[in-house]
Amino acid sequence: MTIKKIIEDIKDVKVLGEQCTDIKGIANDSRKVKRGDLFFAVTGRKEDGNTYIRSALEKGAAAIVTDKPVPAELTEAFPKVAWLRVRDVLKAFSKAAAAFYGHPSRRFTLIGITGTNGKTTTAYLLENIYTLAGARPGVIGTIDYRVGGEVIAKAANTTPLAHDLHALFNSMSGAGAKAVVMEVSSHALALNRADEAAFDTAVFTNLQRDHLDFHNDRESYFKAKLRLFQLLAASPKKNRNAVVNSDEDKVDEILSALDSNVAAVTYGIDKPADFRAEKIEIFQDRTVFELSARGTRRRVTLNLLGRYNIYNALAAIAAAVSAGVPLETAVKGAETLNNVPGRMERVEAGQPFSVFVDYAHTDAALENVLSNLAKMPHGKIITVFGCGGDRDRTKRSPMGKAAASMSDCAIVTSDNPRGEDPARIFSDIEAGLKGSFSNYIMIPDRKTAIVKAVELAQAGDIVLIAGKGHEDYQILKDRTIHFDDREAAHEAIRLKRSGQK
Repeated sequence: MTIKKIIEDIKDVKVLGEQCTDIKGIANDSRKVKRGDLFFAVTGRKEDGNTYIRSALEKGAAAIVTDKPVPAELTEAFPKVAWLRVRDVLKAFSKAAAAFYGHPSRRFTLIGITGTNGKTTTAYLLENIYTLAGARPGVIGTIDYRVGGEVIAKAANTTPLAHDLHALFNSMSGAGAKAVVMEVSSHALALNRADEAAFDTAVFTNLQRDHLDFHNDRESYFKAKLRLFQLLAASPKKNRNAVVNSDEDKVDEILSALDSNVAAVTYGIDKPADFRAEKIEIFQDRTVFELSARGTRRRVTLNLLGRYNIYNALAAIAAAVSAGVPLETAVKGAETLNNVPGRMERVEAGQPFSVFVDYAHTDAALENVLSNLAKMPHGKIITVFGCGGDRDRTKRSPMGKAAASMSDCAIVTSDNPRGEDPARIFSDIEAGLKGSFSNYIMIPDRKTAIVKAVELAQAGDIVLIAGKGHEDYQILKDRTIHFDDREAAHEAIRLKRSGQK
């Protein structure tokens, strides 16, 4: 595709050089540039892409997009290269990526899900619904990217960078996907990754404390989430729906911001809603409720556990039905999903107590999981958790308080410390514990912490291992190692059983 064709929708672009040059690919990482690529010099929080322009040129970049003045020494050294100067490189990056791949998200139904918690489970539910509907769905989310149930790649980001996103859309369309379900993170929305995605439906799950290291405050975090509904308003699709949790504080603000051509659809439990759950029963192996929707009532039995999974199921059913899936198909799809990796996932190894692995990594998510576990028949609740390094520090103390206040024993351990001193992470967590709780212990090594939790567990108890969920790695200061909470729990149970024989 020529430069001229790629930049048709980019406003205020100044071009120096030949616009008829053919572009072979798009890149924003100089290490991945190939001959004939269009290189975007993106300025991030830590690095300025402009410092890598020479490297991109040496690798054969055919054109450069920048928001800085064009350096004379580089135009002289690489006279055949075209230069494009724009006001906003990230916005231009999204537009160029969509154009280069032929706007692939216009070829299928696209559902975007945003919110602090519940995105992944809602995406899995929708995938199951659309599979039953025969749509061969694609999924882009926290765990991986897949189409028709086959994994394309593990997820590098919940929402990929713009060129990777549209490349995925293109490959999913080529693989026959009639619907794509996409988790849309606040980072992605703030960084314009999803700007050119043609949404049919946008789903809002909830808003809790998270990512304040990036967004600085809760209101900025919410504004980033709200942008999904602005993108929905700008979508060229005809039947557009905003599916919103009616029990959330921000519901009125979201609904008031909707475009007049976007239909508002609500779901919830406590307040009136278009899709509402009533007569709720939570058991150790299932969750049951009565669904009131579209003038009908019917009993729904989920394999997923807990009240928060009722919200996820309602969101998925409401989104699918609003987009044209029959209600019966949507309900059956929700009912037949057996589990979601790392989301209240049971670890069964013949032990007389329950072990769950969950991705809960905010105080609100931890409270949700523990409050639902507390409703199950149990003896003690033992919780293993930690907090990630180089991430939002404001949630650490509240997470410590949530774990200790809702567990009989809380074991504080490492999560993904990354480049941060684990001692500082522990100190931040313990700030919510000291002087108020004595039912906690600190065990820095995560494997040792899991072994300790299993050692303490007796028949009828519940062990919750929170924070990493589906992850099969641990990010340390100098390396990333293989680590899977589920594997560690299995091994801990095996050790306990062998020691008891």
